[in-house]
Amino acid sequence: MSSTQYILIGVAVVGIAIFGFMRSNENEYAERPMALDSAEAKAALAIFEQLTQSTNALAEVISPKANPMVQQRLLRSANQLQTAGSVELTSAHWTGDYLKIQIQAAEESHWFTLEQAADDGLKLLGVQE
Repeated sequence: MSSTQYILIGVAVVGIAIFGFMRSNENEYAERPMALDSAEAKAALAIFEQLTQSTNALAEVISPKANPMVQQRLLRSANQLQTAGSVELTSAHWTGDYLKIQIQAAEESHWFTLEQAADDGLKLLGVQE
């Protein structure tokens, strides 16, 4: 092979690599930031403000997909939110079909995962303390 053919093969390989790299930005699970004053963020904050009033609200906002262990962790977090008395939404983003938000209550911070419900509301799916 001549040096011209080697150069053409090299350019083709680099072109394919660049094309693949550019397409990788279409990751459906990449974090998509969300404004804290958006409708979804306000709906999520309303859920947690309800939980500061009463943990009985948890039964209405928990997803049926949440397994019993997750439900226990959500109940524990709801109790902590109720003890804190007030909550503040500090961060929110979409990851795939799931909304992940960070709630600050007293000195503690919690990350919650919510999903879009069939009735266009939000349902709690998990918590990370």
